Amino acid sequence: MKAKKVFLVDDDFIFREAAEVLIKSSGLTEEVHHFENGLEAYDTLIPLADSPNQLPDIMLLDINMPVMNGWELLEELKRAQSVLRDEVQIHILTSSIAPEDLNLSKEYEFINGYITKPLTKADLDKLAQGLS
Repeated sequence: MKAKKVFLVDDDFIFREAAEVLIKSSGLTEEVHHFENGLEAYDTLIPLADSPNQLPDIMLLDINMPVMNGWELLEELKRAQSVLRDEVQIHILTSSIAPEDLNLSKEYEFINGYITKPLTKADLDKLAQGLS
């Protein structure tokens, strides 16, 4: 299945650009929105809670970013309207191989996956299969 929209939250410009090319070429979606930090993504997501059809199907979220990191964004989403957690598949996408990050991600029951960079076509195929 194809996603209508993907949010890519990562502070690395080059990674975002390369990931967008991969996402589009894989056929996952044609609409990729970039955010440099969790605050930008949060400020965009919150107003969309009242219009669930405008929400992204998937959010790929880096952990280590300035301003608001991935963990801080997840904490904010925990307190936000449930539609944001129910309608958006949230996948951690990180270069961190620290076991404590993987373990911490399991404390958020609304996280749908944990992907270690680099992002691959196989990762995206798996995401597409998870869409219903």
